[in-house]
Amino acid sequence: MIYRIPGLVVLCGGLSMAGAGAGCIGAGDDAPSLEGPALAVQAAGAGSDGSGSASGGLAGAGEASAGSGIDVMGVMDAVQAVWANGLSADALTHNALITNPRANPVMVDFALSTANYDDVRGQPELRRQLRHAPTREVMKYLVSCALERGQSVSYIDTSTGEKYTFPGEIGICPHWAEGGVGSKCQELVSACLISRVNAEGRHVTLSIRGQAFPEHRPGLLSPASSVRVVTATEEGDLIPSFARCARDASGASRDCGWTAGHVGSCTPGSYVFLGAGSEPLGDCEDDPSSAAGLPDGDTVIRVCDGIRGCDTSSTGYLEQNEVRCSGRGEPALHFSCPSSGHFSVMSGPSSVRPGAAAPLKGVAAVLQRHRGFSVASRLRVDPDPPPGAVSIIEASFEPAVYPAPEASVFRWREGAFYGKLWGKFALNPLITVGLNEVKEDGSFRSAPRTAGGVVFTHAFACTGEYWTEQAAYVGHRLCAGAGAEKDCVAHSLGACREARSFTDCPSLYQCSVADGGLVEGDGDIQECKGSGGGTWHHPLTVFLNHPSDVIRDSPFAAVVHGAMVVEAPLCPGSEVAPSSAERFGIR
Repeated sequence: MIYRIPGLVVLCGGLSMAGAGAGCIGAGDDAPSLEGPALAVQAAGAGSDGSGSASGGLAGAGEASAGSGIDVMGVMDAVQAVWANGLSADALTHNALITNPRANPVMVDFALSTANYDDVRGQPELRRQLRHAPTREVMKYLVSCALERGQSVSYIDTSTGEKYTFPGEIGICPHWAEGGVGSKCQELVSACLISRVNAEGRHVTLSIRGQAFPEHRPGLLSPASSVRVVTATEEGDLIPSFARCARDASGASRDCGWTAGHVGSCTPGSYVFLGAGSEPLGDCEDDPSSAAGLPDGDTVIRVCDGIRGCDTSSTGYLEQNEVRCSGRGEPALHFSCPSSGHFSVMSGPSSVRPGAAAPLKGVAAVLQRHRGFSVASRLRVDPDPPPGAVSIIEASFEPAVYPAPEASVFRWREGAFYGKLWGKFALNPLITVGLNEVKEDGSFRSAPRTAGGVVFTHAFACTGEYWTEQAAYVGHRLCAGAGAEKDCVAHSLGACREARSFTDCPSLYQCSVADGGLVEGDGDIQECKGSGGGTWHHPLTVFLNHPSDVIRDSPFAAVVHGAMVVEAPLCPGSEVAPSSAERFGIR
């Protein structure tokens, strides 16, 4: 338990991401919390009404707003703006399509289709280019951004006979599959590709927000009512627990045959109770022995720290026990809310046969019968605080929510990405015709490195309000190599709006709109300036679950990982436009 004693600095050991505001508190009674910007947005059909008691009783029992009785089947296929990045900066800056001066303009003049990239019958400028492995990586993300599920592009390397298929996912402009595309589609897909770059080679989940083609797919790139649990590691490998079982397996300790549920939120340090079914959770016991004598259920549940699933041996695995809750014939799961303020739910049938499609068919039947999960939470009972002290957790306690809305799971606005990767003068002058091209003999002729320059002339990035050393952050985010071997994807322009910084203040207000009007309060930045003047109308804004998700040692993360939280000063110029604190309710 952490206490705040009036007039004293409070030390803390980590970063709290709970929406309730629990965690690190700075000096003094009125010091702001840096636990995560409290966006004034809740996706339709989700969220908490803020009710709940800090008296120690269960909060959320029987209340749909607190997650009790949520119909998981109804939200399982919700449109969400959560996608993984992982595109190599080196691949995006040195590939045989977008950075190929001959292929670049042709790509947007013709359909993003199998026929146009065929080795024999494709467009002359596009033939053979997908023989280059980094180019195939870029194509994977290009198709993922542009096309939707059910659409794909296939390629057969005639030199080896190997076939590759690139599936659509996000669906920003699926009409690209039918023919050439205009500037809006090019800008949106460019922003999508830039935002999904990860120079460190890790796969990190992002919430990407913006305004695509609402007439085609309402809700696309807007926060959804829930977030599915991430099933892959940061290396991009499937977490073993989500794979099929190779042999008969049963019980909650098995590491196969599980299905990803959704992400929930809770107040760090509080007790959380989770049970299968819509039956409300009444008074629940803390003692695991209370579950003795209760019948085993037909489903097992596992809870992990954060937004990613886990195996029993993973660091994210949360210690959990079955306990008795009044009014229920089956035990409920009991765990302590982690410091992240988020938990991931996995479920599965109590036993699985080898090779059976248990992660889908079996669990679907269980969930259909149970109609979701019930959740409740309460404060942890601790010794009395010192005289005059107030428990931070008690003062800021809010009930657990399951599923938690996307806007509350991804709260840290990393910044905006915008510009256009295609068109006239799109590439650095060092990249001339004949370079970054696969020749007839299969060799790839690479362009020279730019020695720290930017490969795409009209690609830009700006940072959110709480990042410091903006240029350094973007450099780590979007550049590959070092020194003379360094290439960057986009220009770093400073802060999108206002900024807090310990050092020199960056350029401010690169974007004139802090929250686009399509979905009020979702925090998508619009109308952003380029380095040479002019305004780009179709940026995409990235929100993170944790500020150091993408860059491990980001300048901002260093501020909150120390023993004491010190708020960085606000750069001059906040009077120019409404501050993000005013727009988004940052405490």
